[in-house]
Amino acid sequence: MPGELELSEETRERMAELRGLSEKAEAGDDEVRKELRRLVRASSPEIIGRASDIARRAKWMLIKTISAEDPLMEEALEARLALMREEIAGEDASPLEVLLTERVVSCWMLVELFDVLMAAQLWRGNEKPVSPSYLKHMIRWQESATRRYLAAIKVLVQVRKLLRPSVQLNYAEQQVNVAGDLKR
Repeated sequence: MPGELELSEETRERMAELRGLSEKAEAGDDEVRKELRRLVRASSPEIIGRASDIARRAKWMLIKTISAEDPLMEEALEARLALMREEIAGEDASPLEVLLTERVVSCWMLVELFDVLMAAQLWRGNEKPVSPSYLKHMIRWQESATRRYLAAIKVLVQVRKLLRPSVQLNYAEQQVNVAGDLKR
């Protein structure tokens, strides 16, 4: 899965060990399942976070779908998503801002996917046109994804406003509220 290169050697080894146990547990070995449970609970937050990162897996699946398994497109999308995360989160992002940034980036990718799928259906060279009722469903999905994307952006902006320090000054009996980045 993408992103494995950014992990430390120790983390990669531990993840490989846990994946191996997981495969054995999947085959129905109850003792291995107990050992897996014990090792996961004794693992670092980084390991637990990586092993339970559903969003990372979903993004990986979307990248595979969007790119049609074209390696150049896959790598370019991974790089673009990383740039977007960095740009949107900004420096010294709070954990909540990081979480919301991930949501914005994920929703962006979903909107892009629905745009591509809709364009493919509307393309005149499409040899397998779909029914108008199916197109109607696709439009609803597309609109829903767009609403979720815009809502994620809105919430991120609201959280940032709430996290900004504010100062209240009383000068000559007039109250002045100042909010913003006080570092500048």
